[in-house]
Amino acid sequence: MSGHISPGQMLDIGCGAGQLCFELATRGFDVYGADLSAVQIEMAIQSARRLLDVPEQRFRLCTPHLLPFEGHFDLITAIGVMPYVEDHSGFLQRSLSLLKPTGMFVASCTNALSLFTLMAVTRHVWSFRPDRTWFSVLANLVQTGLWSGTCVDRRTARQCGSAAALDRLCDQSGLTIVGALDLYNVVWGLLDRSPSQRGQLGRILSRHLGWNHIGAYRLRRC
Repeated sequence: MSGHISPGQMLDIGCGAGQLCFELATRGFDVYGADLSAVQIEMAIQSARRLLDVPEQRFRLCTPHLLPFEGHFDLITAIGVMPYVEDHSGFLQRSLSLLKPTGMFVASCTNALSLFTLMAVTRHVWSFRPDRTWFSVLANLVQTGLWSGTCVDRRTARQCGSAAALDRLCDQSGLTIVGALDLYNVVWGLLDRSPSQRGQLGRILSRHLGWNHIGAYRLRRC
């Protein structure tokens, strides 16, 4: 996807300790990050001291409903964030309010129905234990595709649970898809050895059976 955008100002939502920001900084991007975890933000600030100027202004604590930055960015990323967001539509609108008209939005979602989930559920069933933790993990895998689940209340959440659902939401928000990558997260079979070089059939299969979908989008021009 890197061929779709030139270096510019970028914001990584859910930046954690700043790994993606640091990688893109080496490629010429002016990087900023936001995260819910004060511990992760402090780690990012400390790591950035040797690489970036004024890291305290670049990495900031956010809330589920507020992104602590003004202005507009050439690139906004939200990788591994969507499963922990209750209202995907609201989150997308808040993110796009900070995106330049010519900018790119890159986000990922987890497919609950995937080859990885099927294998994980099978392994978990074989290790059956009649306790609350075992049943909790099983419910997490079936509902979210994640071992630990999320803090989101599934009864009220408005989330995208597949690649197609994320693409539809972005289309409804005025975005056009310009690139996609689907990862199985399965170690055997070399399924993820060359994901960018898959043929048409391989792309179709990975879109429907992959565990993690990453989409790159741009605002449609009127």
